[in-house]
This record gives sequence, C-alpha cells and structure tokens, in this order.
Amino acid sequence: MVRMRSKDGCLRMPIVVLDVETTGLGHKAYQPRPDAVVQIGMAWREPKGTGAVKTWSKYCHPGEQYLKGGRAQTALDINGITKEILQAAQPASFVAEQFWQQVFRIESSGDAVQFRAYNKAFDAPFLAAEPWNVPENRWGDCIMLDAQSHLQSYKWPKLDAAVRSMGLLWPEGNAHDAAVDAHAALLVHEKITGHATPVNALTE
Repeated sequence: MVRMRSKDGCLRMPIVVLDVETTGLGHKAYQPRPDAVVQIGMAWREPKGTGAVKTWSKYCHPGEQYLKGGRAQTALDINGITKEILQAAQPASFVAEQFWQQVFRIESSGDAVQFRAYNKAFDAPFLAAEPWNVPENRWGDCIMLDAQSHLQSYKWPKLDAAVRSMGLLWPEGNAHDAAVDAHAALLVHEKITGHATPVNALTE
C-alpha cells in the first residue's frame, strides 16, 4: 500500500476507517456500564487498479453477560442486529484475531495503516479493550470533529448529515451496519482531506 498526498502535498499514512456496533453506550452511558462489540467493520481504498473502496465486517458474540435479561435490546433495536445473529456468530476473541489478520493483509503491500473512526471518542475505548487491543498510537484524528470544522454550521454532525452536506451518496446498505458506516465515514474523510476522489460523489 502506498502513501497518498493530500491537497497540501504532505504525505499521509494510508487510512482504514473502523466502526463498531455494540450492546449499549458503555462508557458513554449515564451511568457508564459494561458493554461490548457485536459487529466490527472497516473500510479502506485500494491504492492500485480501480482504487475501489473495500469493506470487511464480522458479527461476534460478546458473551452472554452482555445479552441476558434484555440489557442489550435497545441497542440491538437501533442497529438491527438480532439475538439470533449473535447466537450464531463466532466469539469476540475469534473475530478479533480475524480483524488483526485482515489489517495485516492490508498492510502487507506497504506502510502500516492509521485507523480513523467517525466518532473516535465512542469507538476507540471499545476497541482498546480485550480482545481487540487496538493501541492509542494506531489512531488518527476523529472524522466527526474534522467534519464539524469543515462544515462550520454543524456541531457534532451525525454521519448521514455529513454525507448529505458534503454532496456524497450514501454507500449501498443501511446505516448502523458497521461496514456501511465505515465506508460512509471514509468518503467523508476523503472529501475533507482530498486524499482521493470519491467514486460515488454526487454529480451536477
């Protein structure tokens, strides 16, 4: 994977955008409570050939303690993930190994990647925990805060609002799917930074 140049000519690390769906708000809840990842997704742009956006995602079983007594139902209603999907999914520890294997495959052709997330303050703490173990030094800036600065009139803009305001088409698929949200956030990041020309930008 090759490094890309932004509009200012500076070399940038290749970007992989991460997104998670969870059993609840966790550290952001009031009061904070233990929650876990039920789906992880990533999106990145191939540096060669068509330069297409690639995505990867997996559901994972977080452990029965996160699902019992209906404690995750509000979050599952929002992200559309059913208990049946989670009961059939592999354990989070196994999916975490697959996640890192995919990251290493992306990196195998060149530079180490930098992770981004649309809402880094939410996603990063979940992914810092076992079994994901994503270190802080792997992360770049929060895409949502970059979008806030870019749009100016929006404070903490939601992802779908940022996509519309920047004249981008929503990727194929539904919001609150981790791969789809990661794809959308990647397009927002590219629009702000000029790292690549999004192939699904709205045209006049």
